[in-house]
Amino acid sequence: MSYNIVFKISKDVIAINKIKRDVDYKSLNNTNVIQVKDLKFSNDYIIENFELVSNFLNVIIIKHGVTKCVINDKETESLILDLVNTWEHITKIVFKDDTKLTLDVFMKLADNPYITEVECYEMPPYYIERLDINQKIKVKTRNKYEYHSNFMKENYLNNYSDIYFKKVVIIDTELEDYELSEFEDFIAINNKLKQVRIINYSNEILATVIGFLYKYHKTNVQIIVFEKNNDLRVIYKSIDYLKKNYKKYIEESNIRFKIKYSKEYKRKYFFTELNYKFISTIIILVVVISGICIGINSYKQYKDKLSIANQLNELTDLFDRNSTLTIDDNKNDVDIIDANASVTTTTKRYSGGGTSAYYTNYSQVFDELLKKNDQTVGWIQINNTKVNYPIVQAGDNNFYLNHDFNKRKNTMGWIYMDYRNSNKNLSSNTIIYGHNINAGIMFGTLVNALYPRWYNKEQNRIISFNTPYANMKWQIFSIYKIKTTTDYLDSEFDNDTSFQNFIDLIKGRSINNFGVSVTPEDKILTLSTCANNTSKIVIHAKLIETKPVGVQENVVDNSNTTEETTEAVTESTTQENNE
Repeated sequence: MSYNIVFKISKDVIAINKIKRDVDYKSLNNTNVIQVKDLKFSNDYIIENFELVSNFLNVIIIKHGVTKCVINDKETESLILDLVNTWEHITKIVFKDDTKLTLDVFMKLADNPYITEVECYEMPPYYIERLDINQKIKVKTRNKYEYHSNFMKENYLNNYSDIYFKKVVIIDTELEDYELSEFEDFIAINNKLKQVRIINYSNEILATVIGFLYKYHKTNVQIIVFEKNNDLRVIYKSIDYLKKNYKKYIEESNIRFKIKYSKEYKRKYFFTELNYKFISTIIILVVVISGICIGINSYKQYKDKLSIANQLNELTDLFDRNSTLTIDDNKNDVDIIDANASVTTTTKRYSGGGTSAYYTNYSQVFDELLKKNDQTVGWIQINNTKVNYPIVQAGDNNFYLNHDFNKRKNTMGWIYMDYRNSNKNLSSNTIIYGHNINAGIMFGTLVNALYPRWYNKEQNRIISFNTPYANMKWQIFSIYKIKTTTDYLDSEFDNDTSFQNFIDLIKGRSINNFGVSVTPEDKILTLSTCANNTSKIVIHAKLIETKPVGVQENVVDNSNTTEETTEAVTESTTQENNE
């Protein structure tokens, strides 16, 4: 029999009807003249041009975001399902006809790989189960059954599909004999049950629930018993009894019990009902995890410190192999002060085995350092501290916070120059950063500078900062500890007035007046490290002497001066002790 079909699109739905009125056959089947949201085809045309019609409609379905298909006439079901089975974006089908679905329709639904939900008037239970198990299709039926029990009514179990797919049920009253029969039917049919809630408790209800679950081999079900208006002692005793009698089934099928306490009970018995064993377990777990984290962190710090120590040994060897010494006979000897010692020693200023980097020819040293790290920009040494390191510089001020000289991850970091500065053309303020490590690594010994015993020694206030372009001496004029701020970290200034204001600011913070004149014509060196989590230790020095790298007066090779240097140090020390 030939008939006409109209496809109407509204929002995310495509509704399909038989046309019961006459149409213009000249325009029928002509996609150039029909409205996209009101498409008309004859069933013969669809059959003869199935692929064309299917593809054409699929494009429209995708364009309008259609996901639901409503079939209004039973006579069109078979043909329309052939089309629907080619539309991957249709996930729900609604059959409006109030009749039971046929085997032919069921078979076509079973062949559809895209549908997840079907709504119809009625479908044989076997079909519902097969579609669910094999195709994961949820079926909702409209045909209501006549039930008499409160259990079925309160849980809205109106038809077979409701019973089959129900996940949570409530038992609010005692079940009569006829209700027990319907409850058993529910347990037998249902395939999705996850939770049974018992409001008004009795031992008979709980035993019945467990008995039916066991009889029909249900798994992964939680039974919740509400405490309000029920006797907890009876509930506990009954649950313990059932756990023993159904032990194997309960364990293998993952049947779980839970007590739902009322707000009133929680307020009254909160502390007495706490599971102390659980709390103790949590506390122990927290302690263990904390201990593991502390252990891992301590081990990592140990490894990082060991790595830094190995690198320092390598750098010292590199320095000794490649440096030459220059002796300036016009310079005074330098007192070397140990903050914890009572003896002051005097020595000549040599770099290889002595204390000063200023009189070292760094040309070969930097050549070798740049081979190991191409971001090497200088070397810094400060008397009476452990600060004696090559300086590096990255493209930002973050990289060397957690990377060592070899550019490997390391929590100790390295001594580095601000990325805005240049080691060739010095900024008005050259800034050098380093971590304050407890073991004295990096800038860990700059804290010495805060004490009079250290800064009252004139020799300690001279910093050697050398680059591949020049050896430089810097004189400290300000030392202070301050709450974390960035106002001392400007590197360039718009004019002399701005620079002078900066100089006045940082000199005014100093813990001691060193009597050093600083003007906008001077170059400043700033050393910055953390004092703690909220404050910084800062040292400022001005450039007082520069010697270009090409100038090498009285050059002495390290290997030929070791003995002479040792004798000079010993002689000088003996002389002072005798005095």
